[in-house]
Amino acid sequence: MGLGDSSGFSEIVERAEEMSVLAHALANTERGEGGVILVNSGPGVGRTTLLDAFLRKAADRGARVCAATGSSAETGVEFGVVTQLFPSDGPLAAGLRFARAIGGRDGAPSPDAGRLFEELCQEIRRGPVVLAVDDVQLADAASLRFLLYLVRRLRTAPVLVVLTEPTGPDALPPAFQAELLRHPSCRRLGLLPLSPDGVTRMIAPYVDEADAPRLAAEFHAISGGNPLLLRGLLADHQAARRGERQGRGPAVQPAGRAAFAHAALAWAYRDEPVLFDVACGFAVLGRNATPALVACLVDRGADAVARVMTALDTAGLLHGTAFRSALVGKALLEHVDVEVRAELHRRAARLLHDDGASAVDVAHHLLAAPVDEPWAGRTLITAAEQAVRDGQEEFSLDCLRLAGHHATTEAERAAVVMARVRIGWEIDPRLVTPWLDELRTALGRGLVQGADAAWIVKHLAWQDRFQEAAQSMSALAGNSGGEPWAQAELHVVRQWLRHTCPALDVGAADPATATAQATTPQPSRLSPASYAVEMLGRVLTEGPGDRAVAMAEEILRGCRFGETAVEALEAALLVLVYAERPERALFWCDTLLRQADDRPTGTQVAILSAIRAEVALRQGALETAEQYAGRALEAISLPGWGVAIGSPLAALVRAATESGRTGEAGAWLNQEVPEGMFRTRHGLLYMHARGHYHLAVDRPAAALEDFLTCGGLAKEWGMDVPTFLPWRTSAAQAHLALGHAGQARTLVREQLARPGGSTARCRGVSLRILAATSELARRPALLRESVSLLESCGDRVELLRSLAGQSDALHQMGAPAKARMTARHARTVADACGGDALFRRLFKEEASDSADEPVPLAGDHHGSASLTAAERRVTALAALGHSNREIGRKLFITKSTVEQHLTRVYRKLGVRNRADLGDLLAGTNLTAQAQVMGRASSAAVG
Repeated sequence: MGLGDSSGFSEIVERAEEMSVLAHALANTERGEGGVILVNSGPGVGRTTLLDAFLRKAADRGARVCAATGSSAETGVEFGVVTQLFPSDGPLAAGLRFARAIGGRDGAPSPDAGRLFEELCQEIRRGPVVLAVDDVQLADAASLRFLLYLVRRLRTAPVLVVLTEPTGPDALPPAFQAELLRHPSCRRLGLLPLSPDGVTRMIAPYVDEADAPRLAAEFHAISGGNPLLLRGLLADHQAARRGERQGRGPAVQPAGRAAFAHAALAWAYRDEPVLFDVACGFAVLGRNATPALVACLVDRGADAVARVMTALDTAGLLHGTAFRSALVGKALLEHVDVEVRAELHRRAARLLHDDGASAVDVAHHLLAAPVDEPWAGRTLITAAEQAVRDGQEEFSLDCLRLAGHHATTEAERAAVVMARVRIGWEIDPRLVTPWLDELRTALGRGLVQGADAAWIVKHLAWQDRFQEAAQSMSALAGNSGGEPWAQAELHVVRQWLRHTCPALDVGAADPATATAQATTPQPSRLSPASYAVEMLGRVLTEGPGDRAVAMAEEILRGCRFGETAVEALEAALLVLVYAERPERALFWCDTLLRQADDRPTGTQVAILSAIRAEVALRQGALETAEQYAGRALEAISLPGWGVAIGSPLAALVRAATESGRTGEAGAWLNQEVPEGMFRTRHGLLYMHARGHYHLAVDRPAAALEDFLTCGGLAKEWGMDVPTFLPWRTSAAQAHLALGHAGQARTLVREQLARPGGSTARCRGVSLRILAATSELARRPALLRESVSLLESCGDRVELLRSLAGQSDALHQMGAPAKARMTARHARTVADACGGDALFRRLFKEEASDSADEPVPLAGDHHGSASLTAAERRVTALAALGHSNREIGRKLFITKSTVEQHLTRVYRKLGVRNRADLGDLLAGTNLTAQAQVMGRASSAAVG
């Protein structure tokens, strides 16, 4: 079936109004009144289809139909259209003879003209006649003159003249149109593209009913309701469905397939060359198209471009000055010669650059057809930087590759390499590694200066090339001159190194550099990153402070994902984390990650996710910590993490260890890491997590070694703050496991005296361990304060440990009921933080193996129904007749939580109320559990 075959996919169902106009004119003709209808529309909207349908209807009603079609191939053939209208063997053959009699090109009429006209009129009076010319604008001049002659003289004859013409540059000459419109019965009939409902009705017979609304919306968005393009889309859709049924894979999007591309060609490549040229200009320029730019691009006049725009708009294809769908332009350009298309892109690149268009828009054309211009390389670099911020990573890298080909000098080559490093860092630092050697060479030759030179040091340190980083830093720091902004960036890098890679002490390595640093004035143009890294350095050396927290919050309020340097975001967030403000760090992390939308990769996403995991650990949210640490490792490659890999790995090891999955934690510790990581802040976190893993697998000596190593390095680097690294309390736990209570007590007291040691979390943990080293009589008071502090700070894992210590102390002091109450509180905390395995380890007597087995229930025809531990506890107390409020009070949960548990229990067990629940539990081990809990509750009340 051809694209123009009206017997196939037909849009006539939507043309009822237009058909009604034509039918009314035909009825007037049948009553002896003449008329003229001029049908016009944009290309592909359906003039010919409408005309053909009307002529069939007129013939069915007994009218004599004389039809012709204009063609550019016959424009020079005299009376070519008249010959089609009045063939020599037809009933109105006198029309052709009369046309020739009144004169051709010379205009001299024949003496027989009057007789022949009367003969033609006699033929016409025998019944209504419809004279139809499709694409009348392509008719030869003699035929046009003859048509006007007939229109003027047959006003009262039963003749209906129907002419079609396109909207646009090749419409009928104005003089011809004016003559037609002077006819009292002449009417112009404009066709518009199909409406969304019209598209639905058109495609409904050919698609599944369930898919029709979705496909109609999709097809209308692409085609604008243009019937010709719709038929192409529909044909591609049906071809894809046939392929799916024949086992060639799922149906694909119809746009861009063969039929649609052919429809676009048929729509644009008519007998109107200006239409095709200008349409290609709009396709090439896309959203940057303006009438003036298109006119310059395709060497057409502004008036011609304006007329084509009118045609495209009436065809439903334009939205503003661009194609409604880029797929139309893409399909159109597929039929343009490769060299012609390349030349259009080259001209478009120059036009847009000279017009001040965005670098990204110019770069699209440069990638399609490079130009040898001095500005091309700079434009590509600028476009690459913008594209990576917009999440177009592949496009960004394509721009950089082409920019490298444009670089002809060492300086230009260095600029391209530096751009690759900047952009590669944002995508995945792994992409930076191949260019560092070349960049160092350029730095040594003075080809890289300013802020770029400062950041080379960071990239070297990140990739575990500390010696080269120190040498580069010394060289840069020794030069106290330079632009203020460059000095500000150098200041940021220096501060970043001090709190990230403190082992990289360039001042100690080079006394001259230290002197230069001391005499260099503080940069006057400080960026958010500069303030943030200074505040982080202060928190890591002096402990938490309100000023640092306030500054961090102020910086974060002015930050946006993708617009603010990741160094500023990281430092400001870590200030909040290490100043024991986890709830504020959580708020800002989540805010920034939401701004990332659905972008799952990139260095910023990786770093923010790693910080979010650390926040979750400090709140005892083990599953959340694992989730974000895993996301951090997925956002960039493992080699891309460089020496910073220690942070996400530490979070994964701690979360897996506390969750009781020591095998998984050990697997993470077997992950290969850079040797230089152990000389960074990230390495301290990693070793600290490894020490806790050793404790969990009963290797306290190895744990103690890790903790003491952490402590030694923290002291050496001036980062001995327990809110960052509570190595003393961790080492104290190892000492306790080894039986060294005195040494444990000394470490705890030291930590309490350190800056930040009095914060709720640090003091809560310290008091718990101090209680373990104290006499039994002192333990309850210490543990009560510990529990209170840890509840206030929100660290549920540490709270669980303190509750375990409190329960144990109460048992030893002869208060088993209170001990069990504490254990139930701990059970609730464990349920909330995913610490079930930790609870089992800490409460061996309260969490026997049988208590966690699925509960076999009498009368359960499906075997046994599995209730969670929390559901079993609620069910046990409900079976004793306790109200929801009483159950919540006994289990330290809200009334709403009790109701939710019971709703799930009723659904699982297939009961409707508590009475049914009591009958169902009769004789099960849950009844015994209920009685035990009842006695415990009574004892607690007593």
